[in-house]
Amino acid sequence: MAGTVPRIRTTPSRTVRSAAEAFLDTLGSPNTRRAYTIAIVKTVDQLDGHAPDGLPGPSRPLATVGDDEIGDALETLWGTAAVNTWNARRAAVGKWLAWCCEQGWDAPEVPASAGRSTPPDSDTPVRSRTAIDRLIARRDVHLREKTLWRMLYETCARADELLQINIEDLDQPIALRSSPRGPNPAPVAAAPPTTNTSWKPFTGTPAPRDRCPG
Repeated sequence: MAGTVPRIRTTPSRTVRSAAEAFLDTLGSPNTRRAYTIAIVKTVDQLDGHAPDGLPGPSRPLATVGDDEIGDALETLWGTAAVNTWNARRAAVGKWLAWCCEQGWDAPEVPASAGRSTPPDSDTPVRSRTAIDRLIARRDVHLREKTLWRMLYETCARADELLQINIEDLDQPIALRSSPRGPNPAPVAAAPPTTNTSWKPFTGTPAPRDRCPG
């Protein structure tokens, strides 16, 4: 009597690139996805190497990558970069590899040799609120500069982000009527499309959506 041999199904080996793509697909925030893509895709290209034509080579199995190779890739790509850049890229790659382990995949880790760097102390002096108030009170400074200084101080945002905000997005009368005397934060402002900027009551509150230019 002839028997039947059941077919054994094997799961295809997870490659470095497919693991990276699977992780990036889980990121909902466009800003987070953009930042993580820069770090992870460059790391993947470094691990996979390049073909003679300069294009990325065939992706290797994730399980064949060692911790030391992750450290070497990070060092090659961002070893001489600014501290904040190194920390951001390292954190993104570490988050990806930790997620791979959570999926049950055999994945490496960021080695201890590629540890997080401590940002150096800034040489930029910190201005007190009293000093900012004195600058704002000067009569020889235009209102535009005063508003920008105040918003830079209260939001810790970059100047290019604040300069994208339309004046119609601020409802100053409401802010002045509802401004408390304490340090309570104000609502989140309708800043550029991809980010939100929050500030204290002095600067303003977001105008209702139907009052903003379409």
